[in-house]
Order: sequence, then structure tokens, then C-alpha cells
Amino acid sequence: MHVSYASPAKVRRDVANLIKPPNREPVSQSARRLLYVEQGGSMVPWDGDLVPYIHEPQDCLKSRLYSAVIFVGPARTSKTVSLIDGWVCDTIVNNPGDFLLVQISQDKAREFSQKRLAREFNASPEILAALSPRAHDNNVHDKVFKAGNFLKIGWPSKNIFASSDWKNVAITDYDRIPLNVDGEGSAFLLASKRTQTFMSSGMTLAEGSPGFHITDPMYRVSSPHEAPPTEGILSLYNQGDRRLFYWQCPECGEWFEPDFPLLQWDRDITDPGKAAKEVFIGCPHCGSLHSEGQRMPGGLSLKMTLNTAGLWVPQGCAVDQNGVVTGQRRDTRIASFWQKGPTAAFQTWNELVYKYLSALAAYEKTGSLNDLQTTVNTDQGKPFTPPRKGNQNAHDMMQRRTELGVRVVPPWARFLTAAVDVQAGAKTARFDVMVLAWGSELECQVIDRYKIEKSKRVDPDNPDTFVRVNPAAYIEDWDLLVERVINKSYALDDDTGRRMPVMLTACDSGGEDGVSDNAYEFYRKLKGEGLTRRFMLIKGRGTGPVMLESFPDNTKRSDRKARAYGDVPLYLLNTDRIKDTVANALERPEPGRRYVHFPKWLPETFFDELLAEERLANGRWDQVSKRNETLDLFVYNWACIYKRKADRIDWSAPPAWAVPINESSELLTGDGDTVTLPTRRRRASSV
Repeated sequence: MHVSYASPAKVRRDVANLIKPPNREPVSQSARRLLYVEQGGSMVPWDGDLVPYIHEPQDCLKSRLYSAVIFVGPARTSKTVSLIDGWVCDTIVNNPGDFLLVQISQDKAREFSQKRLAREFNASPEILAALSPRAHDNNVHDKVFKAGNFLKIGWPSKNIFASSDWKNVAITDYDRIPLNVDGEGSAFLLASKRTQTFMSSGMTLAEGSPGFHITDPMYRVSSPHEAPPTEGILSLYNQGDRRLFYWQCPECGEWFEPDFPLLQWDRDITDPGKAAKEVFIGCPHCGSLHSEGQRMPGGLSLKMTLNTAGLWVPQGCAVDQNGVVTGQRRDTRIASFWQKGPTAAFQTWNELVYKYLSALAAYEKTGSLNDLQTTVNTDQGKPFTPPRKGNQNAHDMMQRRTELGVRVVPPWARFLTAAVDVQAGAKTARFDVMVLAWGSELECQVIDRYKIEKSKRVDPDNPDTFVRVNPAAYIEDWDLLVERVINKSYALDDDTGRRMPVMLTACDSGGEDGVSDNAYEFYRKLKGEGLTRRFMLIKGRGTGPVMLESFPDNTKRSDRKARAYGDVPLYLLNTDRIKDTVANALERPEPGRRYVHFPKWLPETFFDELLAEERLANGRWDQVSKRNETLDLFVYNWACIYKRKADRIDWSAPPAWAVPINESSELLTGDGDTVTLPTRRRRASSV
């Protein structure tokens, strides 16, 4: 019988391979040797020259400066092959360690193992040599190697992440994974816990395209490098150093991020196929247009040339025309990258535009957002927010701002109203205030928009500082409304020195526990001072008439915290109907009946808050942004209009409080902006 014996030389070589130190070869280099990809039915070596933007993220995977790498990008960038597969191959050969690869489902994990990894391993001689020769060490979900390292191809579940420690964890297609894995938390946090044992040598990777809506479409990012508020992988990106991929303009030499809004095509052509035939990218600095396929010195296309010379620039840094990056990047252990659609190596600009225009046309015909969201997420690499219904948007509304002076009353104004929105909460408590000037036919102008945040209560720890107001806890904080709103007056836009007082103030009475109670108590105090004719309490509701006067009395109910004895009038507003009125007024394009004038000094956030809600098909209004105070203040000002029945005025014979300025007896004189009306005048014009 023939007996085969092991070769001592081979045993020595195999043992030596097990104890040799890790190879520090960058992943971007080792992948060229170890990684094979399918092309035309054959397995060929991975060509890193086609995707130069992926090199830096690859190399961060072996850097001890970082504990995690986050890569956000569109489809057709080779992100999964280059980052996941390339890192797996490098770990097997150069730096053996236990590796957990998480796919979106069990079926996808099986498919990934059989169709991708098995073919790549069989095509790579070095990986084949590293595989364990025992058949039971190489199955669909578990692979063991000669060095003893273990590769697990799993799916998101608490059992996959529980108990075991992994040196490396890679999660692919992150936004298609549940945000909360079996009630245990996010996949990224669970994965990061598994690598902590290995300290600086442990690494977690998450990659994918955005897949969630923007939670606050009106949110203004602090930097172009910051992603808007959304769940999933972009929230992870925001935790890192926020690198964007920049190109250098061949014309002016300035650097810019190639993003979908910079693409230009003939927008007068309605057919998506014809419109997408010629697409250019415009430099935001010099305006020069560049074609994707134009040949550059060296024979490469424009996209390939600019990708090869491109740079990843972190937030807080800048790059000069010599390609030198300077500045202070964010202090974080997460290297995060966000790539946009125009730089994707295997997707043309024509395809990008065609898919977008086709999806937009489908949305306009059917109302379905599915195709539009898909192309924005996977083709453009960006988070999605549904298009606003109607024609209003913050940018167009801002264009209506004109030079109207600063907090002065226009000569056509007849009277002023004010609105107060009460905000509670330890860190956000305040009174939001807006004052409107009204003319004939209820044409109006924003006169003032401000916040009352500081009380007259002194900080016990700092006698020189006043503490924040707390409308829910301190009735004395409400007294600020008398001085800062009810008795406030504004100078006319002339040289006469005359001032117009606020005729009526509407104040919200809802909110946290204590707000309603203090609102009622404040009204009772105003009644004793003779000021209630110039102040009204309101509360929103979704049904009923536009406005209904009520006198809450809960003395017979023990479950009510606010003390209401039937002595305080409360005006209930059908806010949906009033918001319809506000929206219709904002739609008017030229001055006239119910037109709204905006002064130049109004900030951008004013318009974000004004357009923070959308009208649904059922007539209800739905909040799409967290900040909607300005819209609410417009509604409350309209409550003043309904209270004084100004919507029914015969403007050819108006009441005394709505006559033209030159005929008004309500004007004041004085240098201050706060004037207490004489008692006699209050009584003469009381309603």
C-alpha cells in the first residue's frame, strides 16, 4: 500500500505563514492582485484605475486612526465590490482575522456567497491557497481558512450580532436593513460593539445608497458637507469627518463637488429621451460647461480625468488650485464619504438625466413617487423629499422681498395686529411674535418678527444675567407681553414722528401643562387693567366654523389641570380653513386684495417656517418641517381679523379704527416704541 507523507518543507512554509506579521499593503493595491470580478462571463482582475475615487475609502479600512468607515454613494460606483469584496480578500491573505459580512437578508446572504464570493475565491490563487482543505470548513454562510480565521456571511438579526467578537464587520446596502434589528438597536451600533474587543485594530464598514426621506425638508445645513436630517446611512455619515469628492474645473482651476443640480440640458424639450441626449456639467465658479465624453490631454475622457485627479475633502477643509488641502477636519474616529451621481464610473450623465425626467413625468401623470425616489436615491446618491404640492417654495417666496424699511408702517396701512405663539420646554421656551400692518381689502405687510426669550427674573448663580422665560411655570413672564407686544407701537414711514399702536393681539393658549392655566390667569389680570379689548386667547382645532367664541368651564371635572371657570373667552380656530386663506393670499402674485408684502430684512428661516406645511387631498394640513411658527403666527393674525370682522368691512365706509392714516385718531406721538393708550381712548373705542 502506498502511503503519502507530508513534506517537512511545506509544513514549515505553512506554519511560517500563520505566524508572519500582517501585511500593511493598502487595500487599494492588494485588491488589484487578489480581487477578481465578473466581466462578460469571465473572472478578470479588478481594475482600480476605473474607480480612483474608491482608493481612499479602501485604504481607511486598514488605518488605526479610525474605528469605522462609512461610504454613501449611488449605484454603479463599484462601491460594494471594491470595499466589501476587496476588504474581504485583503483580510484573508494579508491580515487574517475573523470577519462578519452582513447582507440585507438570509436569501441575499446565500446569493452573495454563492454568486460573488465563491467565484472570486476560485479565481484568485492566493485566496484558494488560504482556504482550509477540509470540505466542512467551506459552506454557504461559514468559511474557515488555514490561518484559523473565520468568515461569516450573515444577515441582520440579534443572533448574528450577539455574543461573538469580530475583528472586522462589513454591512452592505445599509438603508435596506431595518433601523432597529429585532428591537436591539441599529445594525451599525450592534456591529461596532462586536469590534470593540480589538480596540484600534477593529473596524466596522457600512456602505450603501440613501433610502430614507429627509425628516425636515426646511432644515438648513451648516455646511455643504453636512447631510440633511434623515435616518440610515446618511445619519452615520454625519457622525464622521464628512468627506465630499471634489473635481478641479479645467477652465478656472477652482474645485467643486459634481452634483446633479450642476447638470444642464435643454429644459424646453419635454421628451426625456431627446432632452437627455446632450448633458453638460457647469462649473459653479466660472460657469463653463463640460461634456462627459470630451477628450482631455492624455486621451482620457473628461470624467475619467477629473475622477483620477479628484480629491476627498473633509468638512472644515479647503483645497487650493495646487491641490493642497488645508484646514481643520472634524475630530472623530469615523471616516465618512459621500459620493454623488455624476462621478459614478459606470453611469453616464445622459442616463442620470433620462431616469430623472422619466420618473418626474411618471409622478406628474400618476402621483406615484416610487420611481422618483428610486432615481434620486440610487442614481443621484441623495436623500429624497417629496416635491412640494402647489407652486409655492421658499426660494420663490424670498424673491418677493423688497426694500420696505425696517419695522416701519407703510402709508397705506389702516391698523396693526400682533400674534403670539407660546413655546414651552426647558431649552426652547419663548414667545414667538409677529406683527402685521393691514390695508384696505386686507392687503398686509410684515412689520415685525421677533422672539421674547429673556425674562426679568435674575439668575441666582449669575446676578448679571436674566434667565429664560418659562410660560408654563411663571405667570410673571407673561407680563412681558404687555410691554413687548400689547402696548407696542411702530413709527409711520414718514417724517411726522407719529406712531401706530397694535390694535389687537391674538395669543395661543395651548401647549405644555401650565401654559393654559397661566394664559387664563394672565387674561384675568389684563381684565383688571382694562386691556382685554386689545388681547384675545385662541386655540386651534381641525373642525367647525372658522372661529368660535367659547367660555371653558371645567370646574365640574377633576381631570383638567388648567383652571377654567367660564369667565375667560377662548376663541377656537379651524386652523385648516384659515391656513387655506393664508395659502391663497400667498399665491397672489401682485399687490392688491390680500397680497402679502415681505420686507428685505426677513431671514431665510422665516420663509422655511411659512411653508412648513402642505395641504392634503382631504383638506387637512400636514406638517413637513419641525419649525412652523411663522405659519401659525399668520393664522393667529387672521384670528384678529375675524374677531374685529375686518373681513366684512365696506372699505368705502370703514369703521374708525380702519380709516386711512391721515384720518385716524388712533395714532400716537412720542419717541419710544411702547405707548400705553389713555384710559379715555380705550373706553371710547372699546368693542
